Amino acid sequence: MKINLHKSIPFIMALIVPFCVHAQRYVSEVFSSVTVTSNIQYGENFSNFPLGTFQLQPLIMDVYEPAGDPCLVRPVIVLMHTGSYLPRYCNGTPTGDKNDSATVEMANRFAKRGYVVANIDYRLGWNPLSSNVDVRRGTLLQAVYRSLQDAKACVRFLKKDAYTNNVYKIDTNAIILGGQGTGGYIALNYISLDDPAELSIPKLISGTTDPLVPIVAGQSYINQNIFGDLDGFGGDPAFNNSNNSPGYTNNVHFAFNMGGALGDSTWIEPGDAPTVAFHVVGDPFAPYYSGIVYVPGNPPQAVIDVIGSGRVLELANQYGNNNCFSPNLFNDSFTQAANNVNNGVEGLFPFHMIPAVQSGPWEWWDSLTVVQGALLCGQNGTDIHMNALITNGNMSKAKAMAYIDTVMGYLNPRIELCLNLCQQVVGTPENESMESDFKISPNPAQDYVSIASKTSQHITAIELFDYTGRKISVPDLTGEGQYTLPIHHLASGTYFIKIESGSSTLFKKLQKL
Repeated sequence: MKINLHKSIPFIMALIVPFCVHAQRYVSEVFSSVTVTSNIQYGENFSNFPLGTFQLQPLIMDVYEPAGDPCLVRPVIVLMHTGSYLPRYCNGTPTGDKNDSATVEMANRFAKRGYVVANIDYRLGWNPLSSNVDVRRGTLLQAVYRSLQDAKACVRFLKKDAYTNNVYKIDTNAIILGGQGTGGYIALNYISLDDPAELSIPKLISGTTDPLVPIVAGQSYINQNIFGDLDGFGGDPAFNNSNNSPGYTNNVHFAFNMGGALGDSTWIEPGDAPTVAFHVVGDPFAPYYSGIVYVPGNPPQAVIDVIGSGRVLELANQYGNNNCFSPNLFNDSFTQAANNVNNGVEGLFPFHMIPAVQSGPWEWWDSLTVVQGALLCGQNGTDIHMNALITNGNMSKAKAMAYIDTVMGYLNPRIELCLNLCQQVVGTPENESMESDFKISPNPAQDYVSIASKTSQHITAIELFDYTGRKISVPDLTGEGQYTLPIHHLASGTYFIKIESGSSTLFKKLQKL
């Protein structure tokens, strides 16, 4: 979307301090430091860890913000770590929570580019050691399902904040979802799994009845009457807490994955969010194109057949979901490197490794920390460290940083282009002398907003703009003291009302539910 500068300059000059007119913010690091607020509770729900307990646990996140940011609306990235749905070390790997080295590094890098980052933990718990494939598959799919509900609860929490307290100053029209490893599974399934019927495809039907899981032969592993619907509402109150920011939507506008896979190709449809994918072609745990999911362990456990990034991005492009950055509009070194190996599939960055069988080259860890931390799970940390090196040879911080450099260099220009981030309003100074003269209610609003003078002043003009500065509505007014502005036709998000009374002008932010 482009602004007509001739028509918008008076509005821009009055409204914005400063206005993002260059491609540095969001693409490059423009802030030197980041503010981190840790362990914010975004929800609460039943965990299945330890297995079979189903106890309520707080859902927490760390929020990263660019220090000293003048923006009043910023895009937000909901970032999700890896971990195979078991706690770090207990899962037999050196990674598995929001404090993982790579997750923290990426959160900081995104925030230094101007994003708000919600680095979340999500619920864990499944049975990878069962000899019954239905129990293994069922408990893992239920864990995936719970993590999708948690990510949606986080998105609703952030939207609720934007419409009420506005602590994090996020743009509800620019919500990005991403993750590595297990977090990549969550991101891909979040944007594609949107129909309850998709939970009843043949491979998701149990052949076993086990009330402890719970699964029933002939029924889906995901029983929505027990675990709630796709958004996290309903179900059995002993298994699902529906009170996680109800009343707000949980749609997102862009997704990226680093590894991971999607449950089924039929879930991808036209209109799904734009997607960028990074994937090691020889990943032994998540197939690059299609195949069986293996969860890390000793030995790795086979679970279910899925499609990986290669096939996901083919379909996303085929359905036009990535048209916002395709055909290829970039000619940078990262794009050229991807195009040399992705067979023309825009948005896909395959990593061909030597040796070929590797996973998560962006991850790194401290071996001494692993040895000490594994004791809490009764695990041998030396074994965990050495086993992890089998699929991440020559692991080091320098190696991980090089891959994270590539992720940032390829991903961020595409997010910025698709979401039109460098046209966003970044400040809304309001006329304090007029603030007490007019009442604007309700705000947030869903169907209409009433604008009324408290002092019998005549409203000479009202204009409504979206967050890019584009004029949406110009009611025909003639000296009225009150006006009802219909907004039912508008998309949810941030808007700005310009009110003129005589020679005075008031700009006021409006949140459309």
